[in-house]
Amino acid sequence: MSESAFIIRNYRPQDFNKLVEFGAEAEKQKQSYNRTSLQDLIESLSRPHHFPENNLFVAELIGDIIGYVDVVPELEIGRVVLCCLVHHDYRKDVYVKRLVEHGLIRATELGVKRVHIVIPQESMMAKRLFSIMGFRFVRRFLELKLDLYASQLPDIDKNDILFRFLRGGEEEKLMNIQNRSFANTWGYNPNTLEEVIYRSSLPNCSPEDVILACEADNPIGYCWTRRIFGKNDTKSSDKGRIYMLGVDPNYRGRGVGKKVLMAGLSYLKSKGIKSVELTVDSENKVACSLYRLTGFDVLGCSLWYEKVLS
Repeated sequence: MSESAFIIRNYRPQDFNKLVEFGAEAEKQKQSYNRTSLQDLIESLSRPHHFPENNLFVAELIGDIIGYVDVVPELEIGRVVLCCLVHHDYRKDVYVKRLVEHGLIRATELGVKRVHIVIPQESMMAKRLFSIMGFRFVRRFLELKLDLYASQLPDIDKNDILFRFLRGGEEEKLMNIQNRSFANTWGYNPNTLEEVIYRSSLPNCSPEDVILACEADNPIGYCWTRRIFGKNDTKSSDKGRIYMLGVDPNYRGRGVGKKVLMAGLSYLKSKGIKSVELTVDSENKVACSLYRLTGFDVLGCSLWYEKVLS
């Protein structure tokens, strides 16, 4: 098939159904270039201040979508993140390279200095291609999993801390504790109220998925959980995720992280969740130790690559 029939263009709203079909089909195949899921893609399209018509580029071959690159701006920290996906049957370096080049052009237009992309550790093709394109490895994140169904969660003394669900209208409190917990950590883009409201109101999400650790009703830590639902089942799930876990810097070293993690895991277990996954920076030794002692096992690794724009 001639590569002259291959084009890259801006996303259009009428592409949505085709893009979802492509994402569902590509998700069935092992992807070598990134860990983007169909759910990530769908949620990204409606994120506040994202504008997919400007920041999402689709690759077509004779009218069929065979890939895309989503340019996610994080202007406050001067970077964009590229989420690139190419269908297994068309995974040629030339297609991926041209998509990433479009992403780099858009990043330049946005005025950022750094571009990041994440790939599975086992992908030699991606490592080779992105190294040729001027990217360098900068960070390793661990993908962890806990068999919650078989785990006996320890009893935690909660007498000194109040644990409760996030209430409607408290999104600003969650934003504040998030940003305090992750200030100055690698790759963290400060959250906004619009983003918190959006994330907590997604389908199959609710405020009670967020467990707050409070002192005199002042949030000092939190565990944001998510239940992962199958395509045809919106009522039950056997897989969960720790989306984010954080502790106010002024309260670290008091066991708050362990206690709020146990509260989050207990909540997921009460919903019938059998396994829980999460992602953690391998250089966050405190968090890695906590998860290891809790019983999480390593499923795999994601590698972050960076390109500095001139």
